[in-house]
Amino acid sequence: MNNNQIFDLDKIKELTIPIEELQIKINQLNESSKKITKNIHVIEKEFKDEKFLSQIEIIQELLKNINDKLNLVSKTNLNKFLDFQDRLIKKYKENFKENLKKITLNEEFTKIIGLFFIEEKMISKIIDNVSFIPSIEISKWLELLDSLNHNTLFLKSVEKIGIYFQELLQLRLEKELKKIPNDTDPVIVRDYEEFFKKNPTLAFNDFLHIIESQFTQKELDSKKEIRKRIKEKEEFEKLKKKQVEQKKTYDDYLKLSESEFKRLRRKKSREKLTDVSTDTNMEKEIGISEEVFEKIKKFKSQFEKSFDEKYMIQKDDDTDPIDIIRERKKKKEKEYKEYKDHFDNP
Repeated sequence: MNNNQIFDLDKIKELTIPIEELQIKINQLNESSKKITKNIHVIEKEFKDEKFLSQIEIIQELLKNINDKLNLVSKTNLNKFLDFQDRLIKKYKENFKENLKKITLNEEFTKIIGLFFIEEKMISKIIDNVSFIPSIEISKWLELLDSLNHNTLFLKSVEKIGIYFQELLQLRLEKELKKIPNDTDPVIVRDYEEFFKKNPTLAFNDFLHIIESQFTQKELDSKKEIRKRIKEKEEFEKLKKKQVEQKKTYDDYLKLSESEFKRLRRKKSREKLTDVSTDTNMEKEIGISEEVFEKIKKFKSQFEKSFDEKYMIQKDDDTDPIDIIRERKKKKEKEYKEYKDHFDNP
């Protein structure tokens, strides 16, 4: 038992663990040697004493010899360990092969045991080659379709397949319905059953997510429509208020006589320029000559004329102002009626 134990893989690994430790030690030894050499170079630069330097050189030589010997011994031991490991593994493989040969059974006896296991369903038969019958192409199916539609065996098979498929769907539906909590709304359950007929792969939880998303979208659309109607109503109220104010203004205008209306229109449409009074005494004090005064007067008249043309509303004698107001009143009443019909009959 002890002889066989030596060739166990775990035992071999346990015996060869020192190899890794030895490799680590060799690396550490090399690193230490490099550090010592580096430090010695630093000391040689710092100290000038010949006697001290000679002693350092002797020490360096001794350390180098020790390092070389240790490296040599370590590598030798490492090679021996690796050789020992290879021998152990090789011996383990040979021993393993021998054991396999000892337990190898003859072909007939193995066949008897195998058939017994297959009959008892303890193992399955190994299939070396996959055997299958390729289906016919679509073009061939199209050629045979007319004949198959008149074949009673084919039609019965299709009918049985349809029935079997419906049974499978019903089993799947019942399985999904069992997962539904008891406190679920019956309306939602019925909706899920109807939806399941269209999409049998849909689970109840996925159906709930779809319903929630649709419900949320409907709410958003409803809120959006409400905001739109409120905004339209506000605009209508503003327009209505404006129409009332304008109507009142028009009514006030219509109550005026023609002369009063003209006077009010002139008052609101233009402003009179105040005449610039010239004081002769001031002119004399300023000492403006007659020639300069005439030029100023001429420039002033031109300025007043251009100002009237650009900024003053010109009188239109051809159109009666009352007719203009009446026309605008009709137009505004028409607009008001259109907006009112729009909100009364949305």
